[in-house]
This record gives sequence, structure tokens and C-alpha cells, in this order.
Amino acid sequence: MNMKPSKQLLGQKGEQQAVDFLKKYHYKIIARNYRYSRSEIDIICCQDDVLIFCEVKSYQSKPLDAVEFRVNKKKQEKLIQGAYGFIEEYPEYENYNIRFDVIIVAFSSYPVDITHHKAAFWLEEPF
Repeated sequence: MNMKPSKQLLGQKGEQQAVDFLKKYHYKIIARNYRYSRSEIDIICCQDDVLIFCEVKSYQSKPLDAVEFRVNKKKQEKLIQGAYGFIEEYPEYENYNIRFDVIIVAFSSYPVDITHHKAAFWLEEPF
């Protein structure tokens, strides 16, 4: 019998761990699983005047490769497209600085190992 959680369940657990982590450091959670067109952003939050779009990657064990291999260019483009959609839908955030973070959640230890990569990638040109 396989006791390994499904990829979807692991992702949901990882996203909740990431939300708890962000709240602990006084980030305000604005949205979870925001969908725009063909993109989905796991967590949208803010801190001061910075609007942060977070991609969460969850693993049973800590990945050994760099974060840029976990969020490839195609995924980055989808996240950026989603960010444009969010700003269009919620213009009250259009004057915020924008940041794209990646949060790695590894369930291989207790407590869970969370690595927050701030500004993991960025826009080639401003909004």
C-alpha cells in the first residue's frame, strides 16, 4: 500500500504551509489560487508597498537543483500574464512595486523545511 500523498494533496499542503509562513512574517494574503486566462498564481500577498506573486513548489524531500530549474521560462511567463490580469482586475494595486517569489516546501523533515526565494525572477519591463 502506497502511503505517499498525491501530487495535488502535497501541493495543497505545501501552499498552506507557505501561507502560514508568510503570515508569520507579516505578509498580508490577498488571494490564493488566482486564475487568469490560462495561468494560476498560488499566492498573492503584499508587504508595505510591494505586491508579491508567489509560486509554491512542494516536495517530499528537498530538491538539490536551483530554483530556476523549478520555475522555467514558460511558467514565469504564465505567472507574469496572471499578474497583469490581477492588476487589471484590481487597479487599486497598480501603484505597488511588483515582485515574483518562489517558495519551496520540503516535507522531508519536521518542522517542514521552507525556503523563500524573494525576487526569484522579474519582469523584463515594468507594468
